[in-house]
Amino acid sequence: MKKHLIWLLALALATGVALAQVGFPSEGDLDGNVEELWDDNHDQAAVKEKVKVIIPPRYALHLTEDEWNLDLNNPPEAPGNYVYDPDDPAPPEGCYLVPKAVKTLADLQSYLLSGGVFRPIGTYPAAKDYDGDGKLSDNEKGTLICVNTKILQKFSNDPDGWQLSVSVTGTPASGFGYFGLADFISGTLMGGLVTNSLPFGPQVVASDTGTTGGWLDDTVVEAFWFDGSELDGTYTIDVTFTLAGL
Repeated sequence: MKKHLIWLLALALATGVALAQVGFPSEGDLDGNVEELWDDNHDQAAVKEKVKVIIPPRYALHLTEDEWNLDLNNPPEAPGNYVYDPDDPAPPEGCYLVPKAVKTLADLQSYLLSGGVFRPIGTYPAAKDYDGDGKLSDNEKGTLICVNTKILQKFSNDPDGWQLSVSVTGTPASGFGYFGLADFISGTLMGGLVTNSLPFGPQVVASDTGTTGGWLDDTVVEAFWFDGSELDGTYTIDVTFTLAGL
């Protein structure tokens, strides 16, 4: 009997040494789904979880104002004089008088960049006795620019970048003077367009590499310049913004 006990003890010790040398499995798949780790020599356990995330490509646009009704029977007068400021280029909403001497788009750009003043006006055709002397000087009569501002909110998670383009259609196709649009991001002019006939575009007005970093807001300034070439009537103009990847 004693010999049998000694033999069993020797077998147990040998088995323990063998297990210590070979090592107990440290990882196993118990149910086909969950990985479990164990170690008989420590007072801890761990499980491993696999997480799968699917993020679809997304492009989204939201316009804070989707309609602009402009009636020149009662043009909305701007709140004050406007002088171009490169640090704050977007003019306040409303209508302004463009002096008589400014006749072309090149004249308009030159006048603005040289510090020319647009004065608020609420009449069409554009004429106002600003100094009250009973006469209309060349700076008190001219043409009319009317401005409207809105925010375009855009979202893109495309790692290769995005671009924003604008198309303009409408009826009648001409006779409305000039329609212009400028796109600003954080006060920086990204791009724009000017046309006196439709259809126009698409034209890219803003773009960047990478994502938009969440929702990115553009300030969109739209304007009509009734430069004297406009014809009476009712005009419907559709402006379509399209956001796409590069």
